[in-house]
Amino acid sequence: MKKKIHFITQAKGGSGKSVLAFMLAEKYPAAVILDLDDATTTTLKQLAYRQPVRVSFLDPLTKRIDRGAFNGLFESVIEGDQELYIADLGASVAEQLPKYFALNGIEAITQILDASEIQLQLICVVGGGNIFKATMEYLSELVDSVSGHLPITVAANGFNALSQEQEASLQQYTIRHNLTLLKFDLVKDKGEIAMRTVENVLKSGKGTADLSPFTAIYFKRPIEELNI
Repeated sequence: MKKKIHFITQAKGGSGKSVLAFMLAEKYPAAVILDLDDATTTTLKQLAYRQPVRVSFLDPLTKRIDRGAFNGLFESVIEGDQELYIADLGASVAEQLPKYFALNGIEAITQILDASEIQLQLICVVGGGNIFKATMEYLSELVDSVSGHLPITVAANGFNALSQEQEASLQQYTIRHNLTLLKFDLVKDKGEIAMRTVENVLKSGKGTADLSPFTAIYFKRPIEELNI
């Protein structure tokens, strides 16, 4: 069985990468959580109870993805005992990912992954409203860089809801490029109490395990329905 790595990626900050990482961490309690954010500590704080592994991908001088660090991550995965890894890429790392694929040759990268029996899944977060254009521009760059050699799942963030026009445009794009499209939303109730509860749980860094049944209900169904 191949080992799986989910790269949660999007160069636009505030698109919902860390929230999706939280949801996946709750859905897959046995997964290893990787924090590939060189700029912020959001994932380290939100998922403190899962003890995320901090991985620095960017060369401090060039600010580009360091090839040795990239290869080292996959070598560590090969040697590890776990089967699933969830990686939250910070905006600066995500921005460099398509460029890394283009510079180093996506065909060569996928051949190494296949030979090592590692399945890399790219999960690109897209948001609506005023961040739609920027998130779609990044998605397009990512799609061009992999040239169909790596699977891409497009995750539409329900908190930054898409307009009907934006949703239609996104659906057309994913169909045209044969991408998987799904929606995620940590809490569907957007009332003040529900939103405050979500904020407190994320800030606590303790997850949902110790929440009361009445509080945990805010999270249970959205996480169970997450189809990744």
